[in-house]
Amino acid sequence: MYSSNITERAKKNFYESFGRTEERVDDDVNTIKEWMKSQPHLPELIENVKIKNFLNLNKFSLEKTKEKIDMYYTIRSIIPEFFQESNPKSELIQRVFREMYLAVFPVPVDDHSRVYLAKGKHMGSTNPPELTSLWYDVYEVRLYEDFMVDDILVFDVSTFTVNDTKKLTPIFLSKFFNIYKKVYSIRMKKMICINCPTFFSVVGTVIKTVLPAKLFDRVEFCPDDSALKKLLPKEVLPKDYGGEGPSLEEMNEKLKMKLSEYQERFDKLDTLRVDEKLRPEKLNNDEVLGYYGSFRQISVD
Repeated sequence: MYSSNITERAKKNFYESFGRTEERVDDDVNTIKEWMKSQPHLPELIENVKIKNFLNLNKFSLEKTKEKIDMYYTIRSIIPEFFQESNPKSELIQRVFREMYLAVFPVPVDDHSRVYLAKGKHMGSTNPPELTSLWYDVYEVRLYEDFMVDDILVFDVSTFTVNDTKKLTPIFLSKFFNIYKKVYSIRMKKMICINCPTFFSVVGTVIKTVLPAKLFDRVEFCPDDSALKKLLPKEVLPKDYGGEGPSLEEMNEKLKMKLSEYQERFDKLDTLRVDEKLRPEKLNNDEVLGYYGSFRQISVD
């Protein structure tokens, strides 16, 4: 669904930028697998393709990759509200599909940047915390199918109401961006909010308090959809915005079908938890995630 649209040349160029070859990456994968075997608290040994993506996202730092793989499992206990109802067959995820669009474009921008587009289907239907649960389901699929490097996040807030903005609290945004950065290590290349009503400026103020200046500089607020049309070629741009690509509804249905292909995996994820009694070294949550106490400001690549 995803990786097939990233060229072998783009993959090779990415590896070479970090002094890696396919063979060296395979060696790194084996090193991580041997480490996982020595960690009795981890509930499973993950597949090579997922390890490769964790290596990509952590710029081939073995220590950071180990940390993020550990947190991939541990986070489900630390912040359960984003994961306890994230199974695609749950009522919460079914409700998200009824009330919101989440489009993940198969064709990358600039060789490897994956574009997301989220939008409420009607006025007042946007629920960011619930959408986040679906968002992380997509990451699970991408760990298997994508060549993960960085993301471009697009939010069409034309259906946002003043009440919806109240759901974008500093606590929620801190959790979202910290998991995004400190668990998955995904680099946010750009975040674009399109069709912004005037009252949405308050959200920009909140985001600015959460993100460091360098990362906030990657956030763009647009009163119309021109930024999206500039980002995506017409053949990819959804019909909803005057393009020739599939509609948001069609993309939603494709995503729903894709998640159903991984139903067995999501059922298993519901049962996977770290066994803290077996952890060789105590996890310092504040250092890894900044969860206990106040969130620390997010670092920038």
